[in-house]
Amino acid sequence: MTEEEQFLYDCVPSEIGKSITNPDLLRRLNWDQEKYWRTRNGLVDRGILTVARGRGGLVYRAVQPDAAADTYSSEQTVTAPLQIREEELYAPLSSVLRQEWTREKRLERSIVHITARQGRRDTGGRWSRPDLVVVTQSTYPYVPGRHFDVITFEVKPSDSIDVTAVYEALAHRRAATKAYVALHVPDTDAENLKNILTEVYSEAKRHGVGVITFSQPEDFATWDEVVEAARMEPDPGRLNDFLVAQFESNQLEIILRWFR
Repeated sequence: MTEEEQFLYDCVPSEIGKSITNPDLLRRLNWDQEKYWRTRNGLVDRGILTVARGRGGLVYRAVQPDAAADTYSSEQTVTAPLQIREEELYAPLSSVLRQEWTREKRLERSIVHITARQGRRDTGGRWSRPDLVVVTQSTYPYVPGRHFDVITFEVKPSDSIDVTAVYEALAHRRAATKAYVALHVPDTDAENLKNILTEVYSEAKRHGVGVITFSQPEDFATWDEVVEAARMEPDPGRLNDFLVAQFESNQLEIILRWFR
């Protein structure tokens, strides 16, 4: 390992079953984001570290079992936020998607667009407009070609969470490769929301819709991908029409350049 890789590896807990989140590890190292993700992903590629889903994304030494995926770092501290409106969630969520989330997912090129803010623009009828969309292109060392994804997000504040969010996300998936619901679950409301969240998780798994919960939208350490979204292959014409309806012309031009 290089000196940087060894330094990062030494910051990952050595105890059996113990993990650290990406945000906590980044704070310990005090590195810039580019250096951190390059070094971390290099260790993951060589099987020295493993990762799992959890708040902020979890990192283990490779000897740790995958079953620890639902274990949260004991060092995390969360301050419960006040109730906020859905519109106030879009900006901090898009910022995290653009930074930590796309890097955690190892998405090389991406555009994050707040599609909810389009006024009366016609985007195709009821439930046709997600709140956020991430368009990505990625390559993989052992898989030929360039891989294109359109990922939608239906955002719900804590006072609007119910299974309807899953059906809205399912409608978006007709023209997307993956669909998520993103739910604001403040720690102070978690117990009261327990039953409805269980129902949402069950329905989301049944339909292949992903579920992300967060207590603080701007803090990736509080994000938890509870249900992983299934990848689908929508009709190419429908996907193309979706992009034209939802994105600005300058964003569409960037997407075109990806494939030139």
